Amino acid sequence: MAEDYKKRQEEIQKLVSDFELKIKDNVDFYYDSETYEKIIKWYIDNHKFKFGLKAVNIALSQHNFSSDLLIQRANILIALQNFSDSLSSLERAHSLNPKDENIFILIGQVKIILGDSSGAIKVLKEVLNISENKDEIYYQIGLALQSDKKFKKASKYFKKSIECNINHENALYDLAYCLEITGELENSIEYYKKFIDEDPYSEYAWFNLGNIYSKLGKYDAAVEAFDYAIAIDEEYSSAYINISEALIKIKKYNKAKTYLDRSLELDGPSPEIFSCLGNINYYLDDYSLSIKYYQKSIKIDQMFKESYFGLGRSLSKLDKWFEAIHFFKKAYKIDNKNLEYIKSLAFAEFKVGNLVSSIDLYSRALEIEPNDFKTSLDFSFIYYESGDIDQAIDIIDRAIEELPGESLLYYRLVIYLMDAGRYKESINVLESALSLNFENHEVLFDFVPNFESQSALIRVINQFKNNS
Repeated sequence: MAEDYKKRQEEIQKLVSDFELKIKDNVDFYYDSETYEKIIKWYIDNHKFKFGLKAVNIALSQHNFSSDLLIQRANILIALQNFSDSLSSLERAHSLNPKDENIFILIGQVKIILGDSSGAIKVLKEVLNISENKDEIYYQIGLALQSDKKFKKASKYFKKSIECNINHENALYDLAYCLEITGELENSIEYYKKFIDEDPYSEYAWFNLGNIYSKLGKYDAAVEAFDYAIAIDEEYSSAYINISEALIKIKKYNKAKTYLDRSLELDGPSPEIFSCLGNINYYLDDYSLSIKYYQKSIKIDQMFKESYFGLGRSLSKLDKWFEAIHFFKKAYKIDNKNLEYIKSLAFAEFKVGNLVSSIDLYSRALEIEPNDFKTSLDFSFIYYESGDIDQAIDIIDRAIEELPGESLLYYRLVIYLMDAGRYKESINVLESALSLNFENHEVLFDFVPNFESQSALIRVINQFKNNS
């Protein structure tokens, strides 16, 4: 079979070379539509879209009633991001072949890209009655609603898609995404279990159940679900990657590496696999090896933000802060709303003395997520370390206004007030902190090594302990 495939590829390559030679020599020529389709497909598969566009335009000049050539032209124009012309080609293809549901789907997809999701839904609903693949039509309608941020309505259509075809992998995935956005992820577990009861051998259902458990932080349950998916399909490479990520979360690094090695055997090198291997070695404190894996990941995909971030983290652990900043910036440039990237870059900037940049970044982090108390703790710390205790206190005061029930903010304020010489206030705040969460008072000893010397505060803690 390998020889047959190689022979076919050689024939197509010869056909493409013959076509290009005729174009170069500017001679008249003619191919039937099927031959053109093979030539154009070769250009598409090899990402030579401009050559492909030239070929399909020549083909259409000879076969101007071919809907298949018009579809190829539309796909090339999508790749070249010329969506309006792509839509025109698809509409002409539809007029020639009005019952081809793939044309409806492509028209819907292009309309979504052009921001006309209602137009996309209208087109897709037209084809529902004649479609033999209702699961795909429902899925595409769900995508249109999702692009409009109508996540609950989108969930309804993703569910319809799954009801038609429990193994519709994309519908299962996008349903989980919508349920996460709408805060219904916990409730969806029973929904997925219902489908598993109906078809216990659906690797996709098990896989997506594992993803939901992972999103909910239930990593042991996630590992079990991914294991079932792998037992059903031993070559399900995505399940190997996801189970390894769940195992990393529960610190089973060597077992995670075993699954990644299997994924590497199945699919060969990928940025995801190398990034995961980087993470494993990062958590094993082998930063030199983690750096090597992250570099391998980026060599495959120069936009793989997770590996840039991993490089920044690893270099930070080696106190190579300037180098870390370089990679944190690359991750931030790709995803400038990722809180972890922003805070890591902010702290790295602080470590090299770029206080203004650090403040700007922490401020941006709080704009994105004002209720993230950890950001307020980190932000206040750079002022505290810089000697501006009043500003550190102000940041924590504002955070407490937003999150009056978070004890760690009060404990941090105790330290800052104590350093500012405001002892009476620090005792009052400590009493509030102890009332919220007594166990968390240990952070005081972690933060201030000589905290035991603060006799008045120690007395308050002991009194609270004895009275509770």
